[in-house]
Amino acid sequence: MKYGLSLVKGLKFGATNEADAKEFDEWSERVNFFEQAQTVATLVGMNGTFAGTVTGTVEELWLKPILMSKLTIVPDGVKLGESGSTTILEPPVTQFVIDEASNDSRVILKPEMVVYGSALAYLGVQADILNRDTYGIYGISLMDSIELSIRYLLAINKGYAAFVSKYGNGRYVFDFAILKDIVDKGIMTYSDAQRAVDDWMEKHKNLKQNEDIAGIGLDVKAIDANGSLDVMAFKKSLENDIDIGLFQSPLSMGDSKGSTYAAGYVSEEDRMMVLESQQRCVRSILKQFVDKRLVLMGKQPGSVWPMVDELSKPTMKASDITEWVGMGIITEDDARIWAGFPKREP
Repeated sequence: MKYGLSLVKGLKFGATNEADAKEFDEWSERVNFFEQAQTVATLVGMNGTFAGTVTGTVEELWLKPILMSKLTIVPDGVKLGESGSTTILEPPVTQFVIDEASNDSRVILKPEMVVYGSALAYLGVQADILNRDTYGIYGISLMDSIELSIRYLLAINKGYAAFVSKYGNGRYVFDFAILKDIVDKGIMTYSDAQRAVDDWMEKHKNLKQNEDIAGIGLDVKAIDANGSLDVMAFKKSLENDIDIGLFQSPLSMGDSKGSTYAAGYVSEEDRMMVLESQQRCVRSILKQFVDKRLVLMGKQPGSVWPMVDELSKPTMKASDITEWVGMGIITEDDARIWAGFPKREP
């Protein structure tokens, strides 16, 4: 979610006509366009590809994502419904097909009916859901490089939480010292003593958290929960792998320990430049959606366009902005917009 939010930060509209920009701003509030844009950004990162249909009227227009697990994107000349291929499918695409494998529920959409975009689609050959090799059609998902780390982290979180929930700070060793003395004195055989231990363990095998352990001649010792592996260090390592895969840094995730201002600045600047490549893909998809609304309004496509904050732009302080106004570098209206205020009324 944070990844998607960062890509559409400061979303607004530019236009050749100021009245059109204002109308789009009002429409954006009505249909919660920011949330739709955030969804697009998140899905591009998660799937590498976005495809959606435009629904509603000019006043209430929505961009509805198509479930990628049901979608195939195919060029001309492909026989629908056949798995596998002897050739690699490449653009231009001519059909967006939902449920292609089913003759009964198959839906075919033309390119002009779909808002579509992909990120880094030419980095490698990818198989679609019908196991056909494609190149330049589907983008690269950020999840591909971190899927295993996510699975390991979830397994550790679940297992370790259950472990701590049952044992507190670790597993227990129960030393039945009194039974040892009885066996040593020949009062009880070893096998009888073992059966007594087994019976006791069976009775108390479902020991829950915060339950006391009591017994005569019973010594309870806790085993270190980490064992030979530092679980928390391993967990932290997996979290770092996931953060890096999603273009996040420890500093951006709230961990400033051991980081200097200079190191943090350089790290953030580099991270933002990488994120901007994804941001351009998202902006292109949003522009397609805006153009479709312009057509419905009877206006020229491209006369209104979505704009987002440049992520790598240095952070400005109020004193810097004031100084630039005084030097004539920017206007007072520019300063008001920077501070979140509207322009002055003429």
